[in-house]
Amino acid sequence: MMREAAANMKNLDFNGRAKLVSCPHNADDRGILCAFNFDQLPFVPRRVFSVSQVPIGVVRGGHAHRSGEQLLGCLQGCIDVLMRFQGEEITVTLQSGPIGLLVGAGVWCEQKYITAGSVLLVLSSEPYDPASYIYTWT
Repeated sequence: MMREAAANMKNLDFNGRAKLVSCPHNADDRGILCAFNFDQLPFVPRRVFSVSQVPIGVVRGGHAHRSGEQLLGCLQGCIDVLMRFQGEEITVTLQSGPIGLLVGAGVWCEQKYITAGSVLLVLSSEPYDPASYIYTWT
């Protein structure tokens, strides 16, 4: 499914505001260690949070940020991420592994939890500020 997501991302530019990124990782018979190196991000993380124990089919998010950027990573399970920007729309499926989704300012985004036990990790360029959220999209 990640190959399909990568192909879809190449077909929609969003003016460079959303893209899949590969995170450095090491896989062996003990599992996968996936690193998020802050010095390799296009922003300095000011906030890190996770979303877990979300029932299957529930949608979270449903907003854009006026100026903040985020890196979304699926630590466990499967999460569909619907993004909208300037009248265009795309859905990317994130699964646990070394692929993250970089989402820039102004990209409206929602996450639908597809499998039980899915966990989303978010690295954000800004601290939490409800005034920075945009709930409608055009």
